[in-house]
Parts: sequence; structure tokens; C-alpha cells
Amino acid sequence: MSEFKNLPSGWKVMRLGDVAEKSILKNRNNLIKLVLSNSAIDGLVAQNEYFDKDIANKENIQDYYIVDLGDFVYNPRISQSAPTGPINRNMLSKGIVSPLYTVFTVQDEILAKFLAYFFKTIVWQNQVKSVANYGARYDRINITDNAFFSLKILLPPLDEQKKIAEILSTCDEAINLTINLIESKKQFKKALMQNLLTAKIRFPQFKDEWEETKLGEICDISTGTSKSRFIGDGKFYIVDMGSITQDGLLNLTKTTNLSQDFLDFGDLVMPKDDIGGGKIIGKVAVIDKDNTYVLSDHIFRIKTTENSNFLAYLINSDLINKKIRREVSGTAQLGLSKRTIENLKIKLPNLKEQQKIAEVLTACDDEINLLNLKLENLKKQKQGLMQKLLKGEIRTCYVKKAM
Repeated sequence: MSEFKNLPSGWKVMRLGDVAEKSILKNRNNLIKLVLSNSAIDGLVAQNEYFDKDIANKENIQDYYIVDLGDFVYNPRISQSAPTGPINRNMLSKGIVSPLYTVFTVQDEILAKFLAYFFKTIVWQNQVKSVANYGARYDRINITDNAFFSLKILLPPLDEQKKIAEILSTCDEAINLTINLIESKKQFKKALMQNLLTAKIRFPQFKDEWEETKLGEICDISTGTSKSRFIGDGKFYIVDMGSITQDGLLNLTKTTNLSQDFLDFGDLVMPKDDIGGGKIIGKVAVIDKDNTYVLSDHIFRIKTTENSNFLAYLINSDLINKKIRREVSGTAQLGLSKRTIENLKIKLPNLKEQQKIAEVLTACDDEINLLNLKLENLKKQKQGLMQKLLKGEIRTCYVKKAM
């Protein structure tokens, strides 16, 4: 591979097996109960907390591998975030992992910190792809231990390894700080919603009592028809079951040139069916422009003369969404009836108070969106810097001084 030619001064190529040792210690007698999963995005996590339930059979974990703090874990399951499967260090706690995973140890701590980043580079991923067998399962690759530990790694001098790890660790700190700030803003917004949308907190200029009504009395609710045969390159977006996120945002991936069944500015769209575990059913998103979005099936179109943004915040709130979810029917595919949504009881303030509440909550969303944009930029900056540093295309200050 071209990555291993014309190496920077002082760099060398080694096999992974030259610096890493596979761990084969198994959980005999079920002494360790903490089952870990290796997530492409979140790294090593407690399985029961990550999935909100135990996936592993706690009575049959004697063949699971023991993972010590600092050990690496390779998960051969591929995803968009980890196209050859994630390799992450266990920085959580001593635990066990599925025998489908590969566990290995790197004794040198500086090298381990360096490799934690190297395993996320295109150089590493290209090597894995060159020896992997994708087999019958499209979402998992097969690679023998011999092939895995024979893969090459690029190693700069020890001091430069340390400097690279420090630089990328600083990037991670900025990313994690932004993630925590986003979560803090979300929690603040959630608390604000609970108070504003139940009239526990009110703006002093509004004194009128909130009136109870049914959604069907203030909204016109209809459904669309399938547009699957019209999907293709086009200038309009199809809104179907997968187009609304659990946060009440539009997630549009399908386009068409079909110019009918357009949704109007201010319409609400709600998935009336869900095959993904019920996380999106009953959530609503607001249509933000005319003549752009085409209504498909599995979706309620909700038209109202009330403030659309306020109504979206109200329906997506825990209080109302839990009411909706209690009325869901089905097992493999969950469903909501039109009558259920029409009979949904809510309390509404007057239009001016609706607008004021919507403005405050929209301002919260704007702050969160700006932070999310900042987060994406930080991740892109880190990714670009990482690819260059770990191939020696950019040398650290230490190397420049030494040279």
C-alpha cells in the first residue's frame, strides 16, 4: 500500500501482533457480571444501560472474554461510523464481552493512546478491507486472528506518538465539552417545556384560563398514499414513516419529481406507524415551506389554525406523547388510528400566548442547533487533523524542533 512507502523520517512499519497480545481469558464460573458492548460512536458501554435491557443471557456468559481496563476491543460489526468495525479501549470498568469480539492488550501506555486514534484512520480501514471476508452477513466482516494481528501499523518515534495523542486528546476534550453543553441545554429546554406547556409558569401579561379541547376539534387530520414507485432523483422530498425523528425533526432521504400531495407551510406531520420500536410514533415535525415536501403513506397530515410550532412542542412533550403511546396497537408494526389522534385531549392557551411560548422554546432550539453545528465542525476538524497526523503528513512541533 502507498501509505507504507516514503515514510517520514524516524517512522517505521510494524505488525499489530508485534506490539499487541490477544486476550483469551474467559469468564469461567460467571464471576464477572458486567457485560460490555462496543459501540461505534460511544465506545465501550454497559450493555444493559445502552440498550435499556440485558441482551446477554446472564446464565450463559462463561465463554465471554474478560476485558481489563485499558484493553482494546474489536467489534466486527460494520456501520457508517465504523466501516470496518470499531476498535475502542475499555476506559469504563473491568467487564466481559461477547466471544464474537476480539480483545487485545498493548502494554505501552503511550503507544496504546496513539493506536486508539490510529485504528480510526483510513490507512487502518483500507488494510482491514483488503483481508476481510464479508460472508453471508452484510453487517459483519470475518477476519482470522492471524490476518488481524498481521495488519500493519505506522509508528512514529515514541515522543511524537505522545505528542500526537495529546493533540488529538485536546480535540476530544473540546468535543466532549460541547456534547455536555448540548445535553445541558436539552435538559434546560425539557424542564422549561414541562413548566410552560402545563401553565405552571406563565408570562405575566397572560391571565386567561387555558381551555381543554380535542385535537380533532382544532385540526384536520388526513393520510397520504404510498409514493414508493415515484422515488428517484428529484427536486421534492417524500415524507414517510422514516422522515420524522424521535426529536420531532425532519429527516429526509427520499426524493421525487412527483408534483402532487404537497404539504403546506405550517402543516404538522406525524408517523402513524412504526417498525423501529416505537420511538417515532406519535411525534410531529413542522413543515417549514410550501411546494417542497410530498405526503406519503404511514403519515398523518395535521392542519390547524392554532400556532403550529406551539402545537408541535405540546404533542412532542412527555406528557402528551406518553398519552399517545398508550393508545398504540400492534407488536411487530405499531400503529395509531386517526380516531385516537382526533380524540386526544389537550389544553390550549390563546393564540398570543401560544406564540410567546413557541418563540421561547424555538430560541432554545436555535441555541442547541448552533451547538450541534459547532460539534459537527469540531468532529470534522479532528478527523482531518487525525488522518494527516497519523500518516505523518503533518508533523508535530516536537519533530520540527528535533529536525
